[in-house]
Amino acid sequence: MIRKYNYIILLCLLSIVLGSCKKYLEIQPEDKYTKDQVFSNEYAIREVLNGLYNSLANNSLYGANLTLTSVEVLGQRYNTFNNYSYLQKYDYSDTYHVQPLFDNLWTQAYSVIAQANNFIEELNKATQEGIIPSTKADLLKGEAMGIRALIHFDLLRLFGPVYTTSPEDEAIPYYTKADAKAQPILTATQVMDNILADLSEAQELLDNDPVIAGGVIASQDFYTGYRNQRLNYYAIMALRARVCLYAGNTTLAHDLAKEVLDEGETWFPWLDYSGIVSEPDNPDRIFSTEVLFGIYNSNLYTNFANFFSSDLQDSQIFSAHPDRLVQAFEDNENDYRYTTTWLNSIKGYRIFYKYADIEDQTEPWRFIQPLIRKTEMYYILAETETDPDAALDYLNTVRYNRGLTDLSSVPDINAEIQKEYQKEFWGEGQLFFYYKRKNISYIPDATNGYSWSTVYPVYVVPLPLSETNSR
Repeated sequence: MIRKYNYIILLCLLSIVLGSCKKYLEIQPEDKYTKDQVFSNEYAIREVLNGLYNSLANNSLYGANLTLTSVEVLGQRYNTFNNYSYLQKYDYSDTYHVQPLFDNLWTQAYSVIAQANNFIEELNKATQEGIIPSTKADLLKGEAMGIRALIHFDLLRLFGPVYTTSPEDEAIPYYTKADAKAQPILTATQVMDNILADLSEAQELLDNDPVIAGGVIASQDFYTGYRNQRLNYYAIMALRARVCLYAGNTTLAHDLAKEVLDEGETWFPWLDYSGIVSEPDNPDRIFSTEVLFGIYNSNLYTNFANFFSSDLQDSQIFSAHPDRLVQAFEDNENDYRYTTTWLNSIKGYRIFYKYADIEDQTEPWRFIQPLIRKTEMYYILAETETDPDAALDYLNTVRYNRGLTDLSSVPDINAEIQKEYQKEFWGEGQLFFYYKRKNISYIPDATNGYSWSTVYPVYVVPLPLSETNSR
């Protein structure tokens, strides 16, 4: 389980990989002896990989910006305040609040990519020198390549063009080496090809992942324990399905999503409702058994206190307009995602409690920030299924496990899928990217409760000045 990291080893690596510079292009290796020390034994190598996961949980990335806050604001999840109101209006030209936010995100993202590339290169050397067995090295390399692909994909989804309409437009650079040489800005199609190539290789490397035979094991063993907190075999396959759907390859997306469920659903069972309601002090509001991949986010509950707690002033809290919340959940209080996550408060309106802390500090899912969950595979299958009845069955499977009755028929399956994305992924950063993938012209306005009130989203975030000015 990824909980404690050897910061000394990590800092040694970062001093080499990142130096004292801010931008990816300025990163230069400085001390070969220190680098050799870091990769001199298997334990140290494992700790460096742990450091990569720790870096993912930085608030500039998946700790907040790409899950809880900024991307959710772009998706009109919350009626926000102060600095984030500029973001909610898609004012990407704001130099005081918005541009620094995306500059930090960009810098942190490429810093982690640099770390991943360095890790892969040094791991290859360590394997050749017999420092770590190839069977174990394959597992670690597969995860690192998955991290590299994951970050590049979300940078593409954020800064790249609307893929369905402009796949040949320029997007972002793609880095696969740690030599710090500047890479050209590629078209969205070229970036997508790189992402898919990385994920395909990662899946092959993870072909002997212990999760396949043993599932998610509550063990402190580095290679077999808590595989849902690492980019495991099923998580990589699910990520491939997500990427293929975004790229418009619906056939492969369908096949991959089905394979994830056919092979892996035994290890990722639906959460029984009693896991939430029968444990009032320790409710599992993240539906942890269904999470294919989540990161350990040590700031999770601090972020809850800073953005969602009822202790905040009304002008400070990330809240949902009451009428918008009712509309999103179709005024159905049987929905587990509604009644267990959005709780009535002393403020007179519901507060988002999904990431409130629990009393039992031994729960293995405490501090876990979900990034990939199995319900997304059902939505992908529903969207890509050619048989309308089968598509409806996939959707109804999720509805049943969220406390809702089956839909007997629907005139528009895509409209129902969109409703599900609006209900399912609160605080997980997926809704804005869904809207962008579908190129939806206008979306519900989070600041206004009227159903007819909409905004016109601006889907393409400009590349940060720190990147464009260096070219």
